[in-house]
Amino acid sequence: MDLRLGIKSRIFGAYLLVLALGAVLAFLVYTDSKHVADTSRQLTGNVVPQLNAINALKLDLLMQESVLYRYYINLDHERFLADYERIDNACVSGFVNLAEALDQRLLLQSVQGDYNRLGQIGRNLDAALKNKPRNTKRAAKLLSEAGEVVGRIHRELDVLAGDISSRVQQSGARASSTVETMQRRVILFAGAIFLISLFVGYYINVYINEQTERRRLAMFPERNPNPVLQLSPAGAVLYANPGTAELLKKIGAVSNDVRALLPLDLEKRLTSLRAKPASHELWEYTVEGGRTLECGIHWLPDLEIFHVYVTDVTERKRAQEGLIHQAYHDALTKLPNRLMFEEEFERRVYANDRAGMRAALLLMGVDRFRVVIESMGHDIGDLLLQAVVARLKHLLGEVRGQVRESTLYRMEGDRFAILVPGFATSQNPVWLAEQILEEMQQPFHALGREYHLSLSIGISVYPLDGQEAATLLRNAEAAMQRAKRQGGAGLECYTRDMNERAAEWLALENELRHAEEHGELRLYYQPQVDIASGRVIGAEALLRWEHPKLGLLVPSQFLALSEESGLVVSLGEWALYTACAQAAAADTPETRGLSVSVNISARQFALPDLAKRVAAVLQDTGLSPTRLELEITEGVAMQDIVRTIGVLTELKKFGVKFAVDDFGTGFSSLSYLKRFPLDKLKIDQSFVRGLPADENDAAITRAVIALGQSLKLKVIAEGVETRKQLDLLREQGCNEYQGDFFSKPVPIQEFDRLLAHASAPA
Repeated sequence: MDLRLGIKSRIFGAYLLVLALGAVLAFLVYTDSKHVADTSRQLTGNVVPQLNAINALKLDLLMQESVLYRYYINLDHERFLADYERIDNACVSGFVNLAEALDQRLLLQSVQGDYNRLGQIGRNLDAALKNKPRNTKRAAKLLSEAGEVVGRIHRELDVLAGDISSRVQQSGARASSTVETMQRRVILFAGAIFLISLFVGYYINVYINEQTERRRLAMFPERNPNPVLQLSPAGAVLYANPGTAELLKKIGAVSNDVRALLPLDLEKRLTSLRAKPASHELWEYTVEGGRTLECGIHWLPDLEIFHVYVTDVTERKRAQEGLIHQAYHDALTKLPNRLMFEEEFERRVYANDRAGMRAALLLMGVDRFRVVIESMGHDIGDLLLQAVVARLKHLLGEVRGQVRESTLYRMEGDRFAILVPGFATSQNPVWLAEQILEEMQQPFHALGREYHLSLSIGISVYPLDGQEAATLLRNAEAAMQRAKRQGGAGLECYTRDMNERAAEWLALENELRHAEEHGELRLYYQPQVDIASGRVIGAEALLRWEHPKLGLLVPSQFLALSEESGLVVSLGEWALYTACAQAAAADTPETRGLSVSVNISARQFALPDLAKRVAAVLQDTGLSPTRLELEITEGVAMQDIVRTIGVLTELKKFGVKFAVDDFGTGFSSLSYLKRFPLDKLKIDQSFVRGLPADENDAAITRAVIALGQSLKLKVIAEGVETRKQLDLLREQGCNEYQGDFFSKPVPIQEFDRLLAHASAPA
């Protein structure tokens, strides 16, 4: 305590001495600086304005001379007058300002003659240039004379500026002498103060170091919420702050040993750190309790100790791992995503390529999934995608013995992929695809409703179909699109011509978008015949595309394309309107009472305002609703049972009839089928084609006819091509038929002639 008091008294005495010396120095500096300030005020108050006035006047004279040259060059008379008048006023004002600054009004008289001559030159130049013809030779002489006049005026002004500069130099010399005196005094006093400061600095340094060390040791480690340790070179704990005990409690350490917060191989790490040029490292390790700690350690050679700072980074580590997982996995299905697929392909296939090794990529797309989204919304779509994933994962688990190390990915949207590295036989991927297609035949359920989904699968093989992930994926996409164009619910293996076909497909899609506006769409009609009477009772309207290069195209050649591109809705609406309009316009006895049957696509049926659209078409065309029959496929009808019943019931109120097309090819539930307000079942031509020889087809046909009779529905068979087929259908009680046996689909004009001259076979 006495030592600190002695240091404080010495510092206080030195402070008073420095204060006195500073006061004397301040008085002397004030006296000398006042003299320097007076000199400066004279310069800034008188001399600087004078020199500024001279420079401003010289600049104005140069600008006046430049106005003359500009006029000589551009011959702009109006601009010359405006510029010359403005500069002339500035020059006159400059002469007046200079005379006032110097208090020598006779100055104007000394240059008046020269300046007046300059004005006369300007007028003469104007006269020489504005008259025609222009006297450019005289103008050049005048410009030369103007330069001489301006030069004389400048020389007179320079003489005056030199006189002023001489007076400035004299004043500056006096001020410089005063400043030198000030400098000597400052150096003298500063030296004295410096010597005193050296004396005081020693005691201040002793005092501050003592206080700083005490404060540092008392505050920093103790108040740090994280563990702060000091270790000996051998790793013994020399100091641990209170934060150490808190972290030990947090990780649930069994003992209170601080070493529980440090790596198990601490001694080895410390030895390695001391041998390195860098004296610090950052360690990350796991301790008991599963917590992840981060340790920043510094080796202080001068003190022979380690400073250690420990932080619990468990939560941060988990967050980082979560972000990495999100980057490589799909949020909805939790499956690995496309980024993970590309990296795993590089690691599992490409980087480990062995002689003869093969890998297969199965790319799967949900057929007509857009229809589900547009009709039921994204929430139902997400539930169905999750159900598809669950079914695929279950299947892969069951076939793990045959397809080992296979991995399921979600690529995007409704696209899924399975990577099968190192498969055994060429049929292995095809067999897996067939198992998937079979598994997908069972209906899905979401929010109490039943849905039927199918997959189109494209298969590409490494290295035959590509040696990079992007190439295999692109080729599998081409194969999958081929499967979709074939109607979906199937598989295709990649072939080299598929990419060319894909390009042709894109070109065809472009042309299809403009088919309606170019008048290339046609409707053909196939008669529908009552089997008992042989009388034509209606016709099915079938869409055709009169392609300018490819000729007449049937729906099987562009229907899948229209579904994928979304054009199927606009094409369907065109077909519906045209069929109704042509049926309403038919005015022959044979056609006046016939019904017209129009197919409704899945995307059309999913429209929320379908009933209103159909009603608007009937009103615009004037067709009686009882003459319109709408055909929907079995799969569309079963997509959403409740909605199907609602739409059919609403349209039934108008008098529109309904038929289920391609009946027997889907997975209808009879309990639902009986609730549909239908009028007709249509036996698919795939069953009719095998009649009468195929017993299975005959059995299915009998079952459909019996079902229709029990539900009081009419049954029509399509694709009838032979007399034997017709006779069998008549025997089984089928009501109606259509097919090439009576007539192929024909344009509206030929249909009218067909009814007028032909009769149905007996």
